Amino acid sequence: MHKYLLAACLAAFSMQAMASCDKLKEEIDAKLQAKGIKSYTLEIVPVAPAASAAPAAAAAASSAAATSAAAKPAAAAAPGKVVGNCDGGTKQIIYHRG
Repeated sequence: MHKYLLAACLAAFSMQAMASCDKLKEEIDAKLQAKGIKSYTLEIVPVAPAASAAPAAAAAASSAAATSAAAKPAAAAAPGKVVGNCDGGTKQIIYHRG
């Protein structure tokens, strides 16, 4: 019995990560509007793998032609707050003020 309860709880917590990005974005948008927040944008972006981003950034930084923007990971180039994950954790919904 405890195994079924545990499985049900785990499934419920992982449902947000498995949700459709557009549907989740609409739900987050509705919650923000209900709170009276008016000036914001929500953006769906792919999750950058941390393991492959670090070597790429190090290689770009060591290059003589590399600029400071090229050495930053994609998440650092587009500041914002992650407010949701979707499509099995492969994409994120980013909240930007104003």
